[in-house]
Amino acid sequence: MAENNTHKEFFVAYGSKIIVGLVAVLVLVAIVAQVTHTNKAEKKQQAELLGQGLTLVYNGQDDEALIEFERLMQNNEVTGLAYAKAALLAGNIKFRKRDFDGAAVMYQQSLDNAGSVDLIAAAAMHGRASVAIENEDFSSAAGLLEKFIAKYGERTGDLSSRYRKAEPVDPVPSVPDALWKLTLVYQQLGANDKAKATAEKLLQRYGDSQVFADRAKKFIAAL
Repeated sequence: MAENNTHKEFFVAYGSKIIVGLVAVLVLVAIVAQVTHTNKAEKKQQAELLGQGLTLVYNGQDDEALIEFERLMQNNEVTGLAYAKAALLAGNIKFRKRDFDGAAVMYQQSLDNAGSVDLIAAAAMHGRASVAIENEDFSSAAGLLEKFIAKYGERTGDLSSRYRKAEPVDPVPSVPDALWKLTLVYQQLGANDKAKATAEKLLQRYGDSQVFADRAKKFIAAL
C-alpha cells in the first residue's frame, strides 16, 4: 500500500509532463542558430514552417497543432532539426492527451533527427523515460534516465570549483529533474540503496536548488 501511495504522490506532486522539453523546443525555435551563409535561408524557411503549429500551441489548441505538425512530417515539408522539433512538439501533445504509445513514437523520431542539438535530443529522451514511467515500465525508465544522466550530467558538486567558476556546466537544464525521477523509479523497483544514493547525488550536485534539495532531504529522511 505504501508503494502505491508513493507512486501516486510521484505523479501528483511532480508529474511526468515534460514541460522542460517543451520549453527547450520553444526556446530553440526562437534562437538564431549558428549556421553557414549557404544554409541560412533554408533554416529560416524550416523554422517558418513550424510557426503555425507553434502559434496553435501557444493558444492552447493542441488538437489543431497536432494535425499541423503531423501534416508537416508526413508531407516531408520539414527535415532534419525542424523535423525533430515537430516530432517533439507532437510527442508532447500526444503525451498530454495520454496517448503514450503515440508519444513514444514521436519522441523516438525526434531523437533520431535531433543530431547533436542537445536540448532537442535530451527533451526527446526525457520524454521516452516519462512514457515508460506512465506505463509503469520502471526498468526501461531507469535505463533511459541512467543514460540521460550519464550523457548530460556534467556538474560535479565540487563547491570549490563552483566558486571559481571552474565546475562543468550541464548542457541541458533538466538533469536534476531526471535524477529526482530516477530516485523514485529506483524506489518503485525496490532498489532502495540505489534510490538513496541517487538522492544523495542530487543533493550534492544540485543542493543549490531549493526545490530539489528539499525533495532529496525529505526522501532520505523518510527511508
